[in-house]
Amino acid sequence: MTNDSGSKRKRLPVCTGPRERISQMWIRMRQLEGTPHYVAVGLSVGVFISFMPIIPFQTVVAIALAFLVRGSKSAAVLGTWLSNPLTIPLVYYLDYQLGCVLLGNQATLKNIEFESFSELMELGLEVTWAMIVGSLVIGGTFSLIAYIVTFHAFKTLRKRSPKTPTIPKAGP
Repeated sequence: MTNDSGSKRKRLPVCTGPRERISQMWIRMRQLEGTPHYVAVGLSVGVFISFMPIIPFQTVVAIALAFLVRGSKSAAVLGTWLSNPLTIPLVYYLDYQLGCVLLGNQATLKNIEFESFSELMELGLEVTWAMIVGSLVIGGTFSLIAYIVTFHAFKTLRKRSPKTPTIPKAGP
């Protein structure tokens, strides 16, 4: 495709693959403002929340938690993108399995049986509790890794990027 001046213009793809999505996310992350600690705290909060079984509320909770711990709200939102329709089933399954191991539950998704609605409701609480416990451990682990990697990456990135000169304001 060419424009009026005859130079070629790149067409944006309708669907993007994983490589393009990672590239787009990296570009958005590089545009974040703040100290490496500020950005890393925000991203680690988002990653932590992305493992929690609170799907419709992840973004709101991540922003609120980032506000409380004084991290980047934008980075927290980016961190919640770790959970998406492709990763959620695996993440929730791992949350549940680890939670069962940590709580000593014998029930697994393969052998859950119930005979009444009340037993099903009890299993719902048991499953939910196992998912929460598992997500705290997995989310905590990945958020710590996210903090360390992000902090060092942004520290390096900030050192390499040229400082923009400040323009003094004209006096009255």
